[in-house]
Amino acid sequence: MTVNLKKTIDLISEAQQLQWAMAFTAVVEEGSFTAAAQRMGVSKALLSRQVRQLEQALDAQLLYRTTRRLLLTDAGELYLGHCRDWLLRVQSARQALAELREEVAGRLRLTVPTSFGGVFMAQAMLALRQQYPALEVELDLSARPHDLEAEGFDLAIRANISPPERLVARPLAEVADWLVAAPAYLAGKVLPQVPAELAAHACLCNSHFSHGRQWAFHRDGELASVAVSAPLLANDYNLLRNFALQGAGIARLPSYLVAPDVAAGRLQRLLPQWHGRGQSLYLVYPQRLPQPARVRALVAFLQQWFAAPAQAALLGQA
Repeated sequence: MTVNLKKTIDLISEAQQLQWAMAFTAVVEEGSFTAAAQRMGVSKALLSRQVRQLEQALDAQLLYRTTRRLLLTDAGELYLGHCRDWLLRVQSARQALAELREEVAGRLRLTVPTSFGGVFMAQAMLALRQQYPALEVELDLSARPHDLEAEGFDLAIRANISPPERLVARPLAEVADWLVAAPAYLAGKVLPQVPAELAAHACLCNSHFSHGRQWAFHRDGELASVAVSAPLLANDYNLLRNFALQGAGIARLPSYLVAPDVAAGRLQRLLPQWHGRGQSLYLVYPQRLPQPARVRALVAFLQQWFAAPAQAALLGQA
């Protein structure tokens, strides 16, 4: 009986301290006891007493009180951080429980690299809406790295980047680069057998990359790098593909963009045993606690969809 009574007393004491902690947090956030009392719907005298009781229970002064303002002590700074964390956890728990009953619905805004989005996102988004018909999707295809939070985007697909700390980045897929050229360009020429022989060819380079004329490769642990001649440069993969289709030279392009051309014979793949750096693709989205149900559903869907055999083959992973 004595043990149970002690547990009951301890629980009451902890509940009181939680109430006092909320009062203390309100005072700090409002900057005065008067404003905090109005916010909480209690008297200023009660609020002041609760903060004093909290300080006594903690055996620490949390606030410096002057006639004009309130200042936090070092102990107050430390305790306030924990108070806010408690409140955030309570709010997150409440929202998480609410989202157990939430329908995956609402508007999603995505930003995706232009060429990648043109190949994959129509099929992907139609499949997403078939699974979640209450979703409304807005797609932005752009090479520009948008500020997701400032511009109101829910998610981005980005390549080879280190996202800001406030964003979450989850691996999506690895994209292989292929060397390709049109039969019209290769006619009468000696096909390159090793990367160094690319230096004798007209190569189509991406001017978006600072080292776009330096092509690096690896094969079974062996590394090779070659400075290529680039009579034509462009900062767009689709334009480089069109140059290659017209017989302008050898292009280094993402596999998903040229795999259908290779299969149809419009382009020929070169040095298939040598692998370029390729690209690592990530799902990047703002950090929220918890994530809205629609964003969680989108992330899970995209990871599963891009792991499917059809998409893996286009990405050069099959």
